[in-house]
Amino acid sequence: MIGRFLPMILSGGLWIVTAKIVSQLSQVATFFVAARMLSPAEFGLFAFASAIAILLLVVAEGGWAEFIMKARDGDDCFDQVATISLFSGGSFTIVGLLVAAIFYALTGNGTQAALLALFGCWMLPAALTAAFDGKLVASGLLRQRAIVRIAGELSGLMTAIMLLSLHGQASALAAAKVVGQLVLLVGSAHVAMRLPRLHLTRPVFGEVMAFSRQIVGNRLVVFLGSYSGTLVVGSFLGIADAGFYRAAERVVAVVSELLAEPVRSLSWVVFRRAHLQGAEQTGSAGARFVLALLAIAAPMYLGLAQISEPVVRLMLGEAWMPASSIIPFLCLRQLLLSPGYINEASLSVVGRIGYRLPVTLLNVAVSLAVVIVVARLGLRELAIAQCYTAVLALATCIGLQARIAGVDWLAISKGFVLIILPSSLIMVVTVMLVRQEFSGSLAWRTLGALQIVTGAFAYTAILAMLFALNRRLRWILLT
Repeated sequence: MIGRFLPMILSGGLWIVTAKIVSQLSQVATFFVAARMLSPAEFGLFAFASAIAILLLVVAEGGWAEFIMKARDGDDCFDQVATISLFSGGSFTIVGLLVAAIFYALTGNGTQAALLALFGCWMLPAALTAAFDGKLVASGLLRQRAIVRIAGELSGLMTAIMLLSLHGQASALAAAKVVGQLVLLVGSAHVAMRLPRLHLTRPVFGEVMAFSRQIVGNRLVVFLGSYSGTLVVGSFLGIADAGFYRAAERVVAVVSELLAEPVRSLSWVVFRRAHLQGAEQTGSAGARFVLALLAIAAPMYLGLAQISEPVVRLMLGEAWMPASSIIPFLCLRQLLLSPGYINEASLSVVGRIGYRLPVTLLNVAVSLAVVIVVARLGLRELAIAQCYTAVLALATCIGLQARIAGVDWLAISKGFVLIILPSSLIMVVTVMLVRQEFSGSLAWRTLGALQIVTGAFAYTAILAMLFALNRRLRWILLT
């Protein structure tokens, strides 16, 4: 039995990773295509409306999938949870369509009303898909689930490209979301090979609602941390500035998403193995892991910060150049937040994951307050303020990892100051000198490529030299 179970898990995990990669690549591709074909104001309108829609979707989905995954009575539980999801999604869809109709009656703006209506139509299939998603996972159909997700993502991407090419409006992106969600819903229902039998009992309803409050609460915290900037900028500075801010966030997210998923997955392996060997091993393993993370993250974020102008010009176009001025600060913010990627694993293996939520709530509350206060001053000021909130988040992260999880942050600090920081500073200076020396004689594409090559070479060479010196002089113990 174990011999059959292990290959199934490995195969399912591989398909899940593949679906995640396709999803992220599709989202990035959609973003870059939209940025090329839409004006900053149109993209900002979509980003602002999308943030509100995702907020409502967090409530509409309600943790239905997770409840089905943990339930024992699979079929009956699925039927009742699907009934709840149909009601919640249908309610939000009706409200969305009514709001769109009222908006059109008051303003006569058909384009924006269509955008609202399409986001409203997104709610019902998304909520019902959540129930089917839980059913597929509970049934162990991981490969089929991943294939359906890949089909949904690719359908949405192709729809977005086609509709943007035809009429180039923000509603094309909302329509693509609806199409992708419908493909996902139909595919999930086909794989599950059954439709829900709609009924609901009072005990199950109460149990689902109690569970849903916990899931929705946690997801709202994550939502506020991710989308508060876009919502507040759109409210205070206007839709165009919201477009610039969201575009800058997405450019930086290309790096952060590339780092975050592998780091979180690997951190579980590292901390679980270290915990089995004792508290001392947990501290040293955590120090090595965080130093490796910072050694990789520092050149990626600092490098992007220095070449933000050619990156924006190449990927988004000249109209988006205002976004390049805030990318360096968002890069610094993400670099400061990167040690937090291991919080979940490091706290879970020692049985102290409960400490994470209050600290996360504190950080999100402070960040949201700062965003509301500073946003009206301008995008640059907001991005700088985000760096200060990231310093607070880093301080609380260090406190959790050092005091609760036993991670050796003294060794991490020594390693960063003696090895990673000098390498990063030399890389920054090298890239600045290349730009100063050749900016007048080379085309911007050639100059950007030269900055990347020389910066990477300088960082790698100095880092390797300092690691070799550390092995000889034993500044810090990394093994």
